[in-house]
Amino acid sequence: MQLIVFKLKEHFYGFTTENIEEITTTLNKTFIPQGPSWTKGLVNLRGQIMTLVDLEVLLNGSSTSQDLWYNNTIIVNTEDNPVAFMVGKVVGVTDIDVDQIQIMNEETDTLVSGYVFAYNEMVSIIELESILIEKEEVS
Repeated sequence: MQLIVFKLKEHFYGFTTENIEEITTTLNKTFIPQGPSWTKGLVNLRGQIMTLVDLEVLLNGSSTSQDLWYNNTIIVNTEDNPVAFMVGKVVGVTDIDVDQIQIMNEETDTLVSGYVFAYNEMVSIIELESILIEKEEVS
């Protein structure tokens, strides 16, 4: 399976490429009042409006007012509408064998399914479906 690897501040994360539409640079956002803390607003990419999700806040709960680490946006297709995820540096796309993944206990973290060693770093594999389910529950 293919995994896109990226940084959120000092940590490395990745998710499978099967639902990735594209990777783009930072996007101008329109703030949404009373939205969840991990929703940074709405973005318009070539006429398509989508939610901009701050993965750093969603995964680690850390809230910073500065988006200095935010360099790229990963657009993910969903059944309803695409979602834009704020990420730092995109390290690359790599092929991994499922046997290389160290599976996490589901009770420990529902958003991270496991770990794999790639690009000389330990990469946390994000369970994209869990993020999208959490997004739907808030909507």
